[in-house]
Amino acid sequence: MKLLTIGVGKDGAEVSSLLARKGVKVNRVPLFRCYAVTDRLEELREIRLNQKNKFWIMSGNVRSVLNEILGRYEIHEGSLIIASLLRESDVRIAVEFGKRLMEYSDDPVIGLGIVPPLERMDFSELRERLRMFKRGVKVLMLVDSGKIDDRLVEAMNVVARVGEIDLRRKIAGEVVIDTSDVFNALAFGGFSVFGFAKRRFPISWLTKILLRRRSELIAFRTQRMVEMVEEALRNLSIKADLSTAKSGLIVFAGNPNEITMDGMFSCIEIVEKINEGMVVRYGDYPIPRAPFVSVVVFLAGMTKFKL
Repeated sequence: MKLLTIGVGKDGAEVSSLLARKGVKVNRVPLFRCYAVTDRLEELREIRLNQKNKFWIMSGNVRSVLNEILGRYEIHEGSLIIASLLRESDVRIAVEFGKRLMEYSDDPVIGLGIVPPLERMDFSELRERLRMFKRGVKVLMLVDSGKIDDRLVEAMNVVARVGEIDLRRKIAGEVVIDTSDVFNALAFGGFSVFGFAKRRFPISWLTKILLRRRSELIAFRTQRMVEMVEEALRNLSIKADLSTAKSGLIVFAGNPNEITMDGMFSCIEIVEKINEGMVVRYGDYPIPRAPFVSVVVFLAGMTKFKL
């Protein structure tokens, strides 16, 4: 799915620039159309994006900036607005962008809130910023400020691949998943968190042969998928009370020979144990001959932090 990606303020722009540089492409087309906006003129030089994709906002007026972005006639299936919860002005600008995008079209608007260390802001203030941010987006995901790295980018890359068709590949996934599955899984109110795990395979000709032989054992591949989901759940984007989760989403991507239905069902059982009655959606995106398998696990609808 192609996402209009807007990073607000210095921290939001950092994530947007990471996605611009390392975001996935399908059929040579980037799935993240990345921009950055700030109301602090001095920050523009620090933002590592193409000059034409950086904007300075005066007095919180987002209309002209959004008109400029949308006037480029790029195809989007949704929007991703990124902002730190530390600065109230960044959150307010993010909310304005979200509201205007929802007025412009029915495409989903996702917010990615960057949560600073609690010693830098009062907890009641953090909750107020969360409530504020939710007014401008349909889905709110949270990530700890200490986890802004390549793993975040890889997790977003897995999700962005959902619904995309690679014209060069002639293979379907075990379970086809589209963009509506992602948004339906996350649109449960509250906030969402996510975890990511990845396994790479040796690439020498000898280890390829050995790996192919080992991969004939479904149990071996199933166990690896289970271990990956368990790792993802241990390293979520932010600590939260998982007992309040109402929905889950599991997406595997990578070498289709290493993704099995037995493994998928075993992973679903693990996530379902988090909260009785939770709805779990799942799917995969095959990448033929890929030397890896990766997984993203989303938990949505949560209402409580776990300090």
